[in-house]
This record gives sequence, C-alpha cells and structure tokens, in this order.
Amino acid sequence: MRRTLLLGVTGSFLLAYTATLPGQVNLSEAHRKAAQRSRRIIFQDDVGCSGMPFTKKNLSPEQVDSAVGYYMSRLDAEPNQIDSVWYEWGEGNIAQWRSKVLPTNREIFPEWWAAGLDPIQLLLEGVKKRGREVFFSYRVNGSDNGFGEFKPPMKIEHPEWMVPRFERKVDTWRISIWNDFWDFSFPEVRDYKVKILREVAEIYDFDGISIDYARVPLMFPEGTQWQRRDLLTDFMRQVRLALLEVGEKRGRPYLLATRVPENLLGCHFDGLDVEAWARENLIDIFVVGCRSSDADLFAFRHITKGTGIKLYPSFDDHHSSDGYIEPSVELWRGVCTNWWRQGADGIHTFNLVFPDPEAAEPFGYGDGFSSTPLDTGWKRQREIYRDIGSLETLQQKDKLFYVQRRGGGHGKTVVPDPENWHTPRHMYFNTNMFAPLPAPLDNAGKADTLLTLYAGDDVMSAGKKLKSLRLHLLLSDPEATDLADDERLQAVRVAPRRFLDHMPPAKGIEKSIEVRLNNLSLGEGRIEAGWIVFDVKPVQLALGENLVGIRVKSRPKDARQPLIVEKLELHMRYRKPMRRT
Repeated sequence: MRRTLLLGVTGSFLLAYTATLPGQVNLSEAHRKAAQRSRRIIFQDDVGCSGMPFTKKNLSPEQVDSAVGYYMSRLDAEPNQIDSVWYEWGEGNIAQWRSKVLPTNREIFPEWWAAGLDPIQLLLEGVKKRGREVFFSYRVNGSDNGFGEFKPPMKIEHPEWMVPRFERKVDTWRISIWNDFWDFSFPEVRDYKVKILREVAEIYDFDGISIDYARVPLMFPEGTQWQRRDLLTDFMRQVRLALLEVGEKRGRPYLLATRVPENLLGCHFDGLDVEAWARENLIDIFVVGCRSSDADLFAFRHITKGTGIKLYPSFDDHHSSDGYIEPSVELWRGVCTNWWRQGADGIHTFNLVFPDPEAAEPFGYGDGFSSTPLDTGWKRQREIYRDIGSLETLQQKDKLFYVQRRGGGHGKTVVPDPENWHTPRHMYFNTNMFAPLPAPLDNAGKADTLLTLYAGDDVMSAGKKLKSLRLHLLLSDPEATDLADDERLQAVRVAPRRFLDHMPPAKGIEKSIEVRLNNLSLGEGRIEAGWIVFDVKPVQLALGENLVGIRVKSRPKDARQPLIVEKLELHMRYRKPMRRT
C-alpha cells in the first residue's frame, strides 16, 4: 500500500516522503544549517553506567549543585575544544527518565524525581548554559548489566524476540553471549525502539539523538546480518520521521546521528546499510568506529558526497585496541592528526571522562573504573581536550603513530585475543578484525612482512623544530623461550589489561632484522628497553601512508616457529619552544 506522509506543509520543516518507495528525505534549510554546526570535539559521557555522582541518594540542594558541577567540570576546564556533549544514560532497556514505554530505574532515580529533580534535565540545562550543543545518546541494543539495570519485562515475556545466546570454545579461546539482545528481525522490536526514542525526543529539548550501534552490534542472529539489512534501514527511516515530526512541532530541528563500524565492510558484516542511509538522507552525522584508529574516512566521504552528512571518527580511551588501554597524550595526538588529515569534520571521544579532582571530592571519588589515579588522568585528559580539536593545535607537538593490533576492549569473552585469533561471526564492530598485528616474519627471509603506517604530520616542514623521529619495533620469538633471562632482551608488557608480556628474543636479534621504510633501508637498529629502535630521516617519511617492510636476514636452520611482530610505532619528538622571561 502506497503511503505518503506530509509534515509541516506550512512551516519550516517541509517533508514529503513515500514510505513504500524509499527516496531521499527532503530537509529544511534550518535543519541543514543545524547539522553543519562546528563540532571540533564531541565529548560523549557514559553517565548511566559510570553512575557517579547520580548514584547518590538524599542529596542536599548544595550537593545537587555539586553533582552537576562534577559533570560540567570537563567543560569548565579551559582551554578546551569541546563543542558538543552527548550523554548516554545506561544500556537502553531501563529508563532513567519518567517513561511510559520502558520500565524505570527503581533503585535510584525515583528519589530524585520525588524531590522534583530530573538528572537528565539538569545536565542538559548545564551544557546549554555553557553554549554547547547537547545530544542524547542511546544504546540501541545494550545489555542488562549496567548501572541500575535489571531484565525488563518485555524480554521475559518475549524470549523469541532475542538473538540466540551462545558459548563456544576453540583451543584456549572462549567467546560467550550471556545477555539477551534484541533481534531486530521482528517488527515489534523495531516499533518498540522507535517509541522509546520518540518519547525521549518529546520530553527533552536536546539538539539531537545519537543511535549507538557500538553497544552491542548483535542486531540479528549471526550469519544473517547483511541479508536483513533492509530491516535496519526501515528502522532508521522510522526514527528519522519521528524526530522530524517532533522537530516540526517544537519549531527547531531534531538532528539524528548514529555510531557505526569504522569501515564499510564492517558495517556490511553487522547488517548496517550505511550507503542507503546516506543516499536517503536518513541521518545527519556518522560517528565512525569505537576502539579503532583505522577509520576509513575516505570511503565514508565517498558515500556521503553531496549529502551534507558530517563525519566524526571515534576513539575509546578505556576499551581501546589491544595493548593501548588509556593511551598517552602522544598517541591521542597521533590518531587525531591522522583523522584530521583524512578529512574528519571533528573528533568523537568516548570513555575519556575524568572529572576535576576538586569537583569529585564531595562524592568520595577514588579512581573510578580506571586504573589511572584521578589527578594523573585529569591532567592527561585536559591536554587531550586542549590539543586534538584541530590540526593547528596539534602542530609540532610530540606524537605517536602506530599499527593496530586485533582484538582488545572487553577481552576474550566478547572478542578473541590476538594471539589466539579466530574470526568472530557474531559481530564485526569493536573487534579490529582487519588489524594486521600480530604478524609473523618469514623464517626463510625471502619475503618482507609488509605493514602500512599512516603518519599525518608534515615533518619535512618542521625543520629544526623536529627533535627526533624513531621507529620502534617489538618482536616476540617463541624459539627463545627456553633461553636464560640474561640471554634474552628485556620483557615488554604488550597488553597491560591482560598482563601479557611479549616473548623476548635472544640478545643480538637486531643484527638479524632488516627494516625498510618506503623501500629505504633504515640500517641496523639498536635495543632500547626490549624494543628494536631505528632512526628515521624526515626525507624517508611520507605524509600519509608509509610502507614498512620487515625481513629476517638470518634465522637458525632448526627454527620451526617464526618471529612475530607484536607492535610497530613511530615516535615524533619536537623541541619545546623557549619560554620568554
């Protein structure tokens, strides 16, 4: 049946849309202008799961103000480049607001509501007062193990609407899905989610809503994702129409963003037809990726050409790729430099949520979910939010560029470890499945192991301001495990979260390794703290993609197992400007 929906014929949100014959959604000039706002940094805060300090009950009026100040401290710490704040309230199955659609958080928030306080509204108003844009971020298929969460009655009443649970073990690798996740094959599930998002939009005056597919991208039973892609496109269509209608009623646009995998192949793997979403103008903002530094912005720019859709690559500070949890300021600078160089419209950050220690003190905040002390984490975070919002503020500051490892994040219960890697079938998102490391070297030394290292800093223009440029190579050697410690290199922790050290090769290994950068030999390396380090001349480095070739020049004839490239990093150091007295 052909059905045409008309919205705002006499207003500023004119839209004519034929539901059974998908075409491009027509957006008003006001809507397009709102989508084009400058967002140097999007700061996403996982309020409902971290739960501090809105887990506190019976707060005095002064403490309520302090609670808001806790969250606002990130915006008030100048200088920073945060232009947009996206708040995420729990896993999406239990409402932190007075909902008529979802069950509500029965443990904490009713006490706030009884006192006439709405934490969501308080933070929304706090951000608006500071002149920033504010979004509501929604985990469209979250788990049931977040802050204040319990299994909602709808899941108990309709187990057939859930993606089948599974647990499997291969060698030492185990993966299990222990939560019940919605199966979006069912129209009832899709309708239910649309009602939830419409309700949020009608209650709160956000600038927009973001649909987060990163937590968790189990939208369909494994092995069926791509063939059911039209169902998710229909869902996005319904959400778009609902928000356009709410925007028309309130008299200003309600934007729609979505977080999707960092490349088109990953989107296809998980059943997300982002090309159709772009073609039909179903969204305003793509946030691409989560814990990956390899966002394919060129491909997303191609599919969004002429649409006005904005692109924001995302980096997760806590659930990062394997071996890089809570990365240094230098690594953040390197990742974001690359993204700006590749045409990003801004940077989206996740789990970078340290509060000002002074603002946290009234709530007994220790170190939160992080292993980093609060003072240290706050200082690092302030530097990151000061620097990463433009190429200009990143210019001639120390950076680290690296080649990514597979896996990471939550560990082997969701994603396999790289040293015991097996291809996940249930999801692509968050796996860093295409990452090249760890990688073996050819024992016979006939072929290079080829790796691509992207470096977005123009070192040729730095001149004498560049202090040093060094390539760091970390190798494991399974053949050397029986050697005495004093015969091997120093052990290096590869993955701090998993307490995983590399297998140190025998001393003298640097004489057996040849490394070429863009087919230029770097000569013999030297050993520094378990790494093989090579000096790089600026003229040897390309701006953008660089080809690194690693070859074994000599290997014992009885060696059965190959050397393994664990990590490859490029460290840039600049001379500090002299301070005037």
